[in-house]
Amino acid sequence: MSLILPGLLATTVLFATGARQFTALQKGQIRDIGALLLAVLGCALTVVVAWVVFEANGGRPTTGLMGSIMGLLLIVIILAASIRQPVNVLLIGVAPLTGLFTLLASMRSPTEELGPLNTEIALHIAASILAYGAVAFSGTLSFLVSWHHTKLKERPVSRWISVLPPLDAMEHLFLRTVQMAWWTLTFALITGALFVDDFYAQHLAHKTTLSVIAWIGMSLALWQHHRDGGVTRLMRLTAIWAALLLCIGYLGSKAILEFVL
Repeated sequence: MSLILPGLLATTVLFATGARQFTALQKGQIRDIGALLLAVLGCALTVVVAWVVFEANGGRPTTGLMGSIMGLLLIVIILAASIRQPVNVLLIGVAPLTGLFTLLASMRSPTEELGPLNTEIALHIAASILAYGAVAFSGTLSFLVSWHHTKLKERPVSRWISVLPPLDAMEHLFLRTVQMAWWTLTFALITGALFVDDFYAQHLAHKTTLSVIAWIGMSLALWQHHRDGGVTRLMRLTAIWAALLLCIGYLGSKAILEFVL
């Protein structure tokens, strides 16, 4: 079954989502009903493409599929959070990037017959995808909060500040996202230790090492928040580096294995 056309359609809709949200932001608007409807449609199309590709690969995610699912999770989180907090501006970057990964996933067909995954490994894969999505979202929020802090120090204050969500709302959402990322990453590491037999044969050693480093960094950041309170600069930097480490560890290495080696 060819998924090129559904992939192109999903990518087009997601790019239109980012463009519509950017146009609304230029007009000083945060919430735009057109962008929200396009985002929902893009999510639905992405689910269809991801589901078919996931089954065709025996439940084993490719680079494009992993990026598409992570992006899908980010969009769903943004849409859910936008009900109470005006974080729609994040769609400008997340939606088009998800579209690119979805297009990549739709163009990648399995090269061999793969059997179905057992329940334990499927649970670990699902936990890992959720963890990476949560960490990626916390890193995205951290970047936005840090940029917000920088703009507030400028004189005169940038006009972009007026259309951004309030800083305290962003920091609250960031803190809750970091906590969710820590719990999901903890669960992913535990299921990996329990259910994955040979890390080296499956090229998982370096991914596990980077995941553990990211987990340690986020643990220290949450401990500092518990001790001192507030969202510190260390927490923001830790979230950004954790997201980068996991992107390099999983998406980067998977892309090398698929397209280079």
